Amino acid sequence: MSLADGRPPMHSVRHRSTRDRPAKAPLSEDAVVDAALAILQSDGLEAVTMRRVAAALDTGAASLYVYVPGREGLLQAMLDRVTATIKLEAPDPSHWRAQLHSLAQRMHQALVAHPGIAAMTLVDSPTTKSVLRLTENLLGILLAGGLDPQDAAWACDIFVMLVTAVAREDDVRRPRGHRDDGARQDQVDEIYKTFAGLPPDRFPLLASHATQMVAGEGGERFRFVIDVVIDGVVARAARQ
Repeated sequence: MSLADGRPPMHSVRHRSTRDRPAKAPLSEDAVVDAALAILQSDGLEAVTMRRVAAALDTGAASLYVYVPGREGLLQAMLDRVTATIKLEAPDPSHWRAQLHSLAQRMHQALVAHPGIAAMTLVDSPTTKSVLRLTENLLGILLAGGLDPQDAAWACDIFVMLVTAVAREDDVRRPRGHRDDGARQDQVDEIYKTFAGLPPDRFPLLASHATQMVAGEGGERFRFVIDVVIDGVVARAARQ
């Protein structure tokens, strides 16, 4: 049959039924947070917007407000999810110092694994359920060490700020999306050259101690910071 013979048979034109299309996954708070964390990993915190998350879920931005109260609420939900992955400690007076180190290390690892999350805690003190449980655990470990409640409360705040600051520094120094140890070492080498090349008549200490200024990998320096704070708090308690 040619076109001149008339209209083509109806069976030659087939519109795809909506039943043939794969069904979208149902929306939920978990699905929204999953999509937001994926965007965080690939493009950073600034890219996490309601519109971008909605596009990733093949829906409209207005649909997300059923599950999160705007971008700030979404960021808090993301932080809560990340914090919930941190294994807590059962405070033990005989091992409280080691427990503090272990908990701080896990806090740091969780933040570093999600670049940009650390920056969120620098704006407002988060009070999600998981963050509160973590804070409760940290305070419990410090109290198990025999610290005065006020000292323990202040030290708790200091440790959170320290861990967050170290993780934030890692975010800034690390190429987005992966850990580049070669680039990090190059940066250390450059800093060493800067110190070592300073005029000794003007900067005698920095020039002569350039090696010490750049010594130690990140984990070693992190442990040092935690130890210094613990030693200071313990020494303060002994003087009271």
